[in-house]
Amino acid sequence: MDKDNTNSTINELLKVIDEQTFTKLVNVIDLDKYVKKVTAYKFFQLLIIAQMNELDSLTHLSKFTKDKEDLHIHIGLDGISTSQLSRKQSTWSPRLFEKIFHHLVLEIQSQMKQAPIVRDIRRLHVIDSSTMSMSITQYPWATFRKTKAGVRLHLRVVVTKDLTVPDKAVLLSATHADRTQMNELIEIDPDALYLFDRGYVDYKQFDQFRREGLRFITRLKKNAEIEVLAEQTPDPDNLIYQDAEVFLGKTQTGTKMEYSLQLIKTKDSEGNLVIIVTSCFDLTAKEIADLYRYRWKIETFFKWMKQHLKITSFYGKSENAVYNQIWIAMITYCLEVLLQLKVGYTGTLLELKRTLEIQLFKGLDAFIRTLFRKPTRSSKGRKKTRWEEEFRVIERQFDEGEVSHLNDVSYDPMF
Repeated sequence: MDKDNTNSTINELLKVIDEQTFTKLVNVIDLDKYVKKVTAYKFFQLLIIAQMNELDSLTHLSKFTKDKEDLHIHIGLDGISTSQLSRKQSTWSPRLFEKIFHHLVLEIQSQMKQAPIVRDIRRLHVIDSSTMSMSITQYPWATFRKTKAGVRLHLRVVVTKDLTVPDKAVLLSATHADRTQMNELIEIDPDALYLFDRGYVDYKQFDQFRREGLRFITRLKKNAEIEVLAEQTPDPDNLIYQDAEVFLGKTQTGTKMEYSLQLIKTKDSEGNLVIIVTSCFDLTAKEIADLYRYRWKIETFFKWMKQHLKITSFYGKSENAVYNQIWIAMITYCLEVLLQLKVGYTGTLLELKRTLEIQLFKGLDAFIRTLFRKPTRSSKGRKKTRWEEEFRVIERQFDEGEVSHLNDVSYDPMF
């Protein structure tokens, strides 16, 4: 292999976060002091490579580093022990990787085409959380129930018709409820609409949102106290079974809201009744119901990460090691999205990821050729039977007396 790998796929992938940018973002004095072989940036690259190849342990990464000649040429490293990797992962502050993640988020947003989803709403932010469960005996610092341990990723994503991109994230132990992170994930933005599930229901917070003019849509809990002020005519044809202006909460318990909300009853994709409330009185009930259905995008994002990135089992037991691995997973996702945007690939991100695994250390031209290669065979699908045409042929043959062949069981008019 040619040692001049400046045009390699991995260099293109990491161009947005090259060593100079990395050092500037991390901004830690003497980060590599006394380090002879594995610098901070080399270690960062190794963790990205481990994520892209879904390596199952630091021992696996150590062996991969030793055996992969292409990696030797790219990083200038012919091996690293498991203990060295473990030490670095445990001592590095997750804040360093968090800075890199936010840098990449800004890069993605600068390149995204954000056409309005509905009317003048240019940004749809979806908020949710996902818990990574762990063994309570191995991760006692993450205990959140008597028999369970875990960390929770509180996430805000930007949703367009084509992309779902992480926008802001908070990593905490699973003891922190969803609604405790609303102030971290929700910012006043006149161009944005926030969409979140019933785990974030907080009437006092909703009143604050109304005062600040923030637009949101959320699902209501079944036991909510509702006072109906006015109702519009339902529209069952569009799955709108109630459209009303309401107050939430109860005066006797001191929970009654100061501001009213719009309430819509609709059905989800499985036919279950869903009660939605929103501050968006300027949108129709159908528009609100349609927007709420975008919530599945963040569920799909979490599922994709857990299936195709390494965040369900961890390389280390310490808090730093776990948080660092999750940040690296999201950084890897962002790098793949940026590469997808740069090369203009309209296929799935999974297909791009699988091509990257094979072509990572090869030339960028080889990666692009493979990614955009057309299938060598194309299926025309199941052959359609022209029943009416075939019937007319048989009918004509019968009228003209050509019927002897119809007595032959081997005869098939389709061939």
